[in-house]
Amino acid sequence: MLLLLSCLLAAAVAAEAASVDIAIVHTNDTHARLQPIMVDNEQRGGMARVAGLVEVIRLLYPGRVLWLDAGDTTHGTNVANLFYGESVVDVLHAAGVDAMAIGNHDFNYGQDVLRARMAQANYPVLAANIVYTETGDSFAQPYAVFELDGVTVAVIGLSTQDTPIVTHPKNVAGLTFRDPVEVAAELVPQLDAQADLVVVLSHVGFDEDVRLAREVPGIDVIVGGHSHTQLDEPVQVGDTIIVQANEYGKFLGYLSLTVDDGRVVDYAGRLLPVTADTPVALAIQQRIDEWSAQLDARLDQVVGRSLVDLNGAREFVRTQETNLGNLVADILRETVGADIGLTNGGGIRASIAAGDVTLRDIYTVLPFDNVLVGIELTGEQILAALEHSVSAYPAQLGGFLQVSGLTFTFDANRPAGQRVVEVLVGGEPLDPNRVYRVATNDFLAAGGDGYAMFIGAHQFYGSQMADGEFLRDVVAAYVQEQGAIAPQVEGRIRVIE
Repeated sequence: MLLLLSCLLAAAVAAEAASVDIAIVHTNDTHARLQPIMVDNEQRGGMARVAGLVEVIRLLYPGRVLWLDAGDTTHGTNVANLFYGESVVDVLHAAGVDAMAIGNHDFNYGQDVLRARMAQANYPVLAANIVYTETGDSFAQPYAVFELDGVTVAVIGLSTQDTPIVTHPKNVAGLTFRDPVEVAAELVPQLDAQADLVVVLSHVGFDEDVRLAREVPGIDVIVGGHSHTQLDEPVQVGDTIIVQANEYGKFLGYLSLTVDDGRVVDYAGRLLPVTADTPVALAIQQRIDEWSAQLDARLDQVVGRSLVDLNGAREFVRTQETNLGNLVADILRETVGADIGLTNGGGIRASIAAGDVTLRDIYTVLPFDNVLVGIELTGEQILAALEHSVSAYPAQLGGFLQVSGLTFTFDANRPAGQRVVEVLVGGEPLDPNRVYRVATNDFLAAGGDGYAMFIGAHQFYGSQMADGEFLRDVVAAYVQEQGAIAPQVEGRIRVIE
């Protein structure tokens, strides 16, 4: 860490000797990881350490540092979810974030809560391409302008057009997500005339960032998110510099820019690992600890015991049957009293080790405010859903279905849409004309993760509203009632390679 900071200081001094040097530090897709996480038996991240590293860089560039966060920031851990993101905004406020883009998961609590978080923040929350459908008015502040030692920097926020698919549709009702390229093409020339530098703070993914750079002249820097891309060094496309810092605060992105007469004449960037050796901002850690302490009494309650490890790892629940996926799908089906249970692998966010199972474990596995619903689907619709589920295989897909009450086989050598070769429901072949009772979550029932075939289905159980039965609470009650659980992989999903 000392060597790394020495290199940064050398770069800062060299740049200052030539002209004005500024620094952009950037984070993205932290998904509310305020506390450190373990990666390959190494402690990584933690917002107090991220903030500590930013403090050091601010000493090297006094008055010339801009901290930009590219979204998916306020949702994803218990300390965030049970306080509807208020804890995260409070910490970022104290740490000194300068601006944030709206990520798709920042809508997970609904528009009213997001507006409340935007009002709470002492930094601008930006999204130029989100507008109210009826009026065309902006949902959020489109851009912000900053002065850094005489260098004027305009920052435009852009959000992914996939948001209505990857968050619950009710969370974005009445909003239109315009094409980021079209919006940038409108704004960049205006801001380029007013500012020395134009920065796009984007939650659209790396491929879309490249498209932006190619199609919209005048963008000096794109600070990206959404795709969780680890760009160890900046990527230059034309005259545009693109950076992105992976995920979960494992890295702090650092980009130094040498600016002469309103132009970037030199730059250097890298990802700074946030490890156990990174200095801690003690005031920020204290704030995090205060929020964490409020959770402990409830979340540390033991609700049952698992006799086996429960596999909820991202790479498994999004590509194959797992025992934890089976457990959740079974609970859905049994609670609703349905023929079939379907749940999306992307809604399962962690594993649970064998032993005591706490409420904290279950809330970590199922962090979204999804509620149970029962809908009626024809066999033809179910087949279409299964085809969509395996369409991306072997790539990971958040919409990959974990199933109960049925088994199916698919051939990965066939083209997407023609892969499912056998489906059995209760041991009998799927009847395309029969109407089946299907238990699922309200996210999928509303067409989330691309399940358009579910939209408009007759609902016989539950409420597609926040006042329904939360899936995580139903799972907790089930585990508590059973006392001990030991779900297995049973061959519900078979693949022909």
